[in-house]
Amino acid sequence: MKNYKSYIIGLIALVGALQSCVKDSYLEEVNPNAVSSDNYWSNLTESEENLTSVYGGLLNQYLWNSEVEALRSDLAFPRERTRPLNYGYEWHSQSFTNTISTHYFKSWNALYRVIWRANQVIDGLNGMDETFKSQERWTTQMAEARFMRGLMHFYAHSTYNHGEIIIRDKIPTSSEEFSKPLSTSEEAIEFFRTDLQFAYDNLPNTQTQKTRVSKGTAATVLGKSYLYTEEYDLAMPLLKDVIEGPYGYSLLTGDDVSLLFTHAGDYNAESILEINYTDQHARLIQTTDSWDEEAYTTRWARYTAPTNLGGGGTSYFVPTSWLTYEYSNEPVNPNDSRNYISGTNIAKSVPLRCAQMIAVVNDEESTYYNKTPGYEATTFSGTVFSHFKKLTNHDIVGHEDEVLSTSWASGKNMIVYRLADVYLMLAECLIQKNDIDGALGYINAIRNRWGLMLLGADDGTGTFNDVTYTKETLMDHLMYLERPLEIGLEGYAERANDLRRWGVTKQRFEALAAKEYNVVNYNYTKADGTTGKGSLIQEGPTVNVKTDVNTEFDDAAVNFIESVHAYLPLPTDEYLYNQEVN
Repeated sequence: MKNYKSYIIGLIALVGALQSCVKDSYLEEVNPNAVSSDNYWSNLTESEENLTSVYGGLLNQYLWNSEVEALRSDLAFPRERTRPLNYGYEWHSQSFTNTISTHYFKSWNALYRVIWRANQVIDGLNGMDETFKSQERWTTQMAEARFMRGLMHFYAHSTYNHGEIIIRDKIPTSSEEFSKPLSTSEEAIEFFRTDLQFAYDNLPNTQTQKTRVSKGTAATVLGKSYLYTEEYDLAMPLLKDVIEGPYGYSLLTGDDVSLLFTHAGDYNAESILEINYTDQHARLIQTTDSWDEEAYTTRWARYTAPTNLGGGGTSYFVPTSWLTYEYSNEPVNPNDSRNYISGTNIAKSVPLRCAQMIAVVNDEESTYYNKTPGYEATTFSGTVFSHFKKLTNHDIVGHEDEVLSTSWASGKNMIVYRLADVYLMLAECLIQKNDIDGALGYINAIRNRWGLMLLGADDGTGTFNDVTYTKETLMDHLMYLERPLEIGLEGYAERANDLRRWGVTKQRFEALAAKEYNVVNYNYTKADGTTGKGSLIQEGPTVNVKTDVNTEFDDAAVNFIESVHAYLPLPTDEYLYNQEVN
């Protein structure tokens, strides 16, 4: 059962927050609807309500931009390969600019809206007397607010303007205070790490409300920030603390892996940070406004469900060819009983990780939108041969319209961070420290829970692939297989940031442009020997020009320029209204 109480309180406390980019005249007027720390903070209950509005800012779909970030990495394509959607293709082909899309303005503003609210809480708490400041509740609230402020600056630094961003450490009270110059990348890092360290030092190990951040959440983000700057000795203790510390996290294993990315698996033991959307609260307040960015619903199911089951829109996206093929063809552990149809020695048609992450025509065992197999629910025809499952309601309804009478409003939670990411980050640190056996241990823990073939020397059981890994070959496996297959569509711009920080984005696009796959419509042959249920991705040159998928990355390979596309540019509005940036 999801915890809605905090959000209902937060709805009352939500205020008209200042966006990063506003006209000077706004700052010269008194907003009668704004909550001022001067007259609001009389006790910690009131400050708690305003803290809830900080969490409410995370509901904004533009903050996460999952569709855009998937498209500008190597994970997603804008629907049909032979006639891609124009909007999505601007991102996928690396031809975007800071003037073509509202995403720049809205994403940047969503980050700074949360920062504004966090600063309001911080100012209010600092203004309380010592009676309140001596209480543990005050310290926890301050740590939560500073975590959120640090997290948003970390995201902005990781994504925009080569890390040279605006540091907002207080609420501006005049146009002069609003106009701030860009920080250096180093200044931004120092600022957000100070906030994250405070959060790590002062947050409780666990929170009663699962929607709230804890010490383990702070350790995850702080560790990730050190990984991003290749400070492995500083990252590893934090990541180990997340895994071994008193936070209650554990990998889902055995049959429990089927809970991942389902409604039944909300806030499971692997979850570290999760955005709590819900269709139930939307029903309660009788709203299905899919464009209200502080509503409890998202549009991502609309953008990823099959078109005959409620999918559609200009932001529609599907898994890329290489991703679909790799999910479908991962070697499995022959000794894991989960890889066989129950009570038989007949192997399942696709690996467990594939079945949980994406829908493909050759998955004959999984239920998809109340149909088993999934091809009874949708056709997988032409060059649309797979669909992402993570952001849809395929596990609870037969059509996305059944959630809230419109496929534009979905209550599916979004996973930001979970323990599997921490395992893989720690494995990366160990690879870079040349501890190959240690890294294999963490990677194989992930693979073992999916019933996949383990990596490394054969132990005589047939469960290992008998490959001797070096620092270079294991890092390649991590970069190009394990991380994208395990945590794709999670986090904040996770895949684009990974490719950039590894310095391999253009190389990756060029390599994928050179790969050859083909699909023949209605080529899949079912277990009973009949055909005609949809397209199956295969290796090899294109057989039919109408189903050509081999041009997916041709434009991206040519267009991508490290200095232009690795980071997003500042939105034009920041130049227009911030005199210190202009």
